[in-house]
Amino acid sequence: MCDDSGSVPDLGTYMAADIPGASPRLGRVTAWDGELVHLERPGGGAAWTAVPSALRRPTGDESALIRVLTTPVAAAGRAHRARPEPPVVLPAEPLPPAVPTPGCPTCEFAAAWERNALRRHDHSRAADFRVEMRNHPHTRPKLPLPEDAPAGRRP
Repeated sequence: MCDDSGSVPDLGTYMAADIPGASPRLGRVTAWDGELVHLERPGGGAAWTAVPSALRRPTGDESALIRVLTTPVAAAGRAHRARPEPPVVLPAEPLPPAVPTPGCPTCEFAAAWERNALRRHDHSRAADFRVEMRNHPHTRPKLPLPEDAPAGRRP
């Protein structure tokens, strides 16, 4: 169905192929290997092939759809900025250890485990115990505490 029988569309042009019982398939010509035309979907996606005689020029509505699919869209919710935002600088040092509530055995126990995790440079586990102390008192602990105290120094 190419405009000229036996002609191959130019590289970079958009073509359409009619599919029985479905919407036409649209694609940009990327290569021709002598028998098949290789096409890429508008806006990216899986490549596909067709014989040149099965291709036709897109209609006006199909060309409009191709323009929509290939036009870049600015990020939603962001205003255009003349200058980029400054980078976020995170502190190199971790947060200081949490202070347990005086007289609360659960908080003191979590504080001991937090100190143990910090000595082992396990800052993720230390943060878990810090969150547990911050959320105390509560009916059910968010983090099940180990049964025994950490080895080494006692609180």
